[in-house]
Amino acid sequence: MATSHGVADSVASRDLGVSRRAERHLLDAGILHRPAAGVLVSTSAPDTWHQRALAAVRAPGRTVLSHGAAARLHGLDGFDRYDLVDVICKKGSWPQPPPRTITHHTRGLTPDDVTEVDGIPTLTVAATLTLLAPSAGLGPTAKALDSALRQGHTIAELSEVATRWRRRGRPGPPALLRLLDERDGRTLPRSWFQRLAKRLLQRTGLRFVDEYPVIDGRGNVLAELDLAEPRRRIGIECQSWRWHATPEAQHRDARRKGMLRRMGWEIVDVWWRDLEHPARVEAEIAHLVATRTVRADRPDLAG
Repeated sequence: MATSHGVADSVASRDLGVSRRAERHLLDAGILHRPAAGVLVSTSAPDTWHQRALAAVRAPGRTVLSHGAAARLHGLDGFDRYDLVDVICKKGSWPQPPPRTITHHTRGLTPDDVTEVDGIPTLTVAATLTLLAPSAGLGPTAKALDSALRQGHTIAELSEVATRWRRRGRPGPPALLRLLDERDGRTLPRSWFQRLAKRLLQRTGLRFVDEYPVIDGRGNVLAELDLAEPRRRIGIECQSWRWHATPEAQHRDARRKGMLRRMGWEIVDVWWRDLEHPARVEAEIAHLVATRTVRADRPDLAG
């Protein structure tokens, strides 16, 4: 118990020669308590989150730590104060974890998806991120993903696991794959911007230009905007993780956008997550169209 967060189980106690009668005596004396069937916890050990997590997976049902709890155990950003205990097991199992444990069921769990951290069986980082978005949200999942990449996990590794888990009715894997696309430096397909331009023409009556170059006062191309409305200097750009992965990249992007703003441009960022739900982008652009002044200079002059 001293090396396992104060947790043991009845099977281990029998192996060590502790009879059922002796175990009952220790429970009656308050030296041990039983949070779930077959699970024993030392009352002299600190009551910690790790103790609750290990007790949950030691309970009957062959579960492993998952979701936000697994993200915390792996040290992923944004989950250091996550206080719930999530466990996952195969469908058809009937786990009996302690009270206040969140139990998830799946048909996709394989031995390759399970590792051990601090003595606690848990989903691997890849499997954790694959299932995280529906319960934690896309923003926290993106933050956790970025920290996993900084830890050394690769896009290829995470993508392979998310693809393997992808099935109808599982929203987590597609969400992670979209976030990975952002971080892989991929750009949105031109057809998507063409459809967006068509919708904006129908909504605002304005024609947006494809792949519009912005040229500074020295004749250098500062940016090539995926879509632009030059008369109002509204630009639309695909964003990716490469512009945000490091402080240096963030500083470079901020400086570039600052130069565009000094030239009168307002930039709307588009992410892969907007691919299937472009309403946010459309609303932001419609607001800019309604509030920005039409410039008197020639629209074909980018600078």
